[in-house]
Amino acid sequence: MRGGSNAIAAIAATDEQRAILRSDAARLLIEANAGTGKTTTLCMRALDMVHSGADPARILMLSYTAPGSLAIARAFERLGAPARLRKAFRIGSFDALCSARLKVFEGGETRALEHPEDLRAAVLAAVVTAREAAEARHPGAFTLRGGGELAVESLLRAFEHLKGTLALHQRQAEGWRLTPASAADTGHDYTTLAVFMAYERYRLVQITPDGERVRFRYTGDATYDLACLLDADDPAYTLETHPLCMGELHGLFVDEFHDMNRAMATVLKELLAQYPQLPLAAVGDVDQVIHAASGAQSWFLREGFDLEFGRAERFPLTQARRFGPAVADALGRFAAKPYPADRARRSTLRSVVCDGAIELTVHLRELLAQRAQAVPPRPAAGVAVLLRHPHAALDLEYLLLRYHVDYSTVGFTTYAARPELLFVRMVLAAAAEDEQAFTPTSLSAAKAATWAFIGGALPRDGADDPETATTIAAAPAGNFQRHLLPVLLERTERHDSARCIARAIALLREGGVAQLHAALRHLPVRELAAQVYVQAEDVRNAVDSVQALLRVVDTDRPASIAELLRVIRTQEERRESAAAQGASGLLLSTIEQAKGLEYDHVVIPGLGRGEFDGDDADERNLFYVAVSRGRDTVELVHGRGPVSRFVPAG
Repeated sequence: MRGGSNAIAAIAATDEQRAILRSDAARLLIEANAGTGKTTTLCMRALDMVHSGADPARILMLSYTAPGSLAIARAFERLGAPARLRKAFRIGSFDALCSARLKVFEGGETRALEHPEDLRAAVLAAVVTAREAAEARHPGAFTLRGGGELAVESLLRAFEHLKGTLALHQRQAEGWRLTPASAADTGHDYTTLAVFMAYERYRLVQITPDGERVRFRYTGDATYDLACLLDADDPAYTLETHPLCMGELHGLFVDEFHDMNRAMATVLKELLAQYPQLPLAAVGDVDQVIHAASGAQSWFLREGFDLEFGRAERFPLTQARRFGPAVADALGRFAAKPYPADRARRSTLRSVVCDGAIELTVHLRELLAQRAQAVPPRPAAGVAVLLRHPHAALDLEYLLLRYHVDYSTVGFTTYAARPELLFVRMVLAAAAEDEQAFTPTSLSAAKAATWAFIGGALPRDGADDPETATTIAAAPAGNFQRHLLPVLLERTERHDSARCIARAIALLREGGVAQLHAALRHLPVRELAAQVYVQAEDVRNAVDSVQALLRVVDTDRPASIAELLRVIRTQEERRESAAAQGASGLLLSTIEQAKGLEYDHVVIPGLGRGEFDGDDADERNLFYVAVSRGRDTVELVHGRGPVSRFVPAG
């Protein structure tokens, strides 16, 4: 019997938490609602295990992400665990554990890359390699045009899904070969798979004086590599050299189990096979499965748990701690599950009518003014605007900057720096002969984006200049607009697109801002985006971004193209200055990036009918996660027309 430690005394434990602590089950699964203290409960059980004689240095505390691992450490601190005890637990992300085990197995450190930009060169090299191989084997099947610079981010997202699901690993083990026809069966396009396979060959093989080594690992790669190693038909290890052999273990705790994917499950299943008597306690919420991009599946929290990891005793954790009944009751109805809350805990859930970005901006300014005037003042950083789609923020960002409201973005690039808008701004600047349209930082990005969308090469000695990229990077704004841009339009292989771009520039020169709608209709944004992005969602977002820019023009009514460009540049300078000074303001975030976090005041815009009310589980779970981030107030924002079916009636 458990429950004799001070863990219960450290907080006002609920009956549900007491039942979890008292269980002697070897496999225990906590099915937790959002905001119920699931991490704290897991840590309470770990402390109880230590009180019963377990060695904390032999207890693994795992989470899906590094922030999740930090949340575990903070939960121990809240529970009053001494610093020495907190440090003794083996706390870390799942990927960090896999990295440590591979280091032992491989006999050395592998270079760890932490930022997507660190992978850019490797991805672009893989694009070249994959294109050459595809043209030799399947001419015309490789659809990515140009160098692939704008496709890197979407390719990395696709790689994450392929690794999390082990989709290709399992097929390749059965003799699968990549063709345009076989690619269709995987749910990924041929081009993405070709680049992925070229990228992985480069990442995994580096010839050194000591033999072959893995060249580098990025986030998630250690889990993927270890899963592939463990899942191989002909293992490269013995019982004595098993990569998961790590001495005596007393307990295993896994937080954020709703993020479990096939690669992680493969490692976890093998770890439990190595330690069949190891107690396992896991916690998750089926309604928070929103990392489908990395292969997360609710199946692992449902019937898959017993099938993969052994039959578990299941416990509910339903009592809301983060928020009061107003939010908990609404979430309970939405998710069709019990969601009690402390009736003394005050929180507010309300619908707010804002027709368009102007009304939303006014609302946010009033909200921030009220917080600033409170006693004591409440910081703007306590307000989070959680967005279903990044492109939905463009109108809002523009107006926030127009009215000098500081903000930060998480999970997406600020509007003026998106490649498709940098390209459009360069077209406008060329038409207006405006050499001051960009800051030095954005000018470099705009030239690169414009070249990526147009393609082509500068001439030298009757052929293509291999130094085109260097020449473009070094060119001043005026030189690029007046000389290099026309040459690229003339020499690109995308002849139809080039004619459309030239026509758009001519219209703008003739009619100025009055011709902006007509000129942008001439820009084949969808076709251009399809040649530089890989994922269909990125193409849609590019089109939507340009449409949002037109809405901004209709709203703000600049007197000229030069005025529009000047306003955007001024906003860029303000953003760059604020970033340099570390200024904070309200937060604009994707819902995915907000998972696991909480805020005083959450605003969820875009809740009109057909905007955020899809039938798929991801859409539903995203709404659940967004609402459950708010501590004190959650505002559901929609226009005066029909509202999303997710918005509670009344």
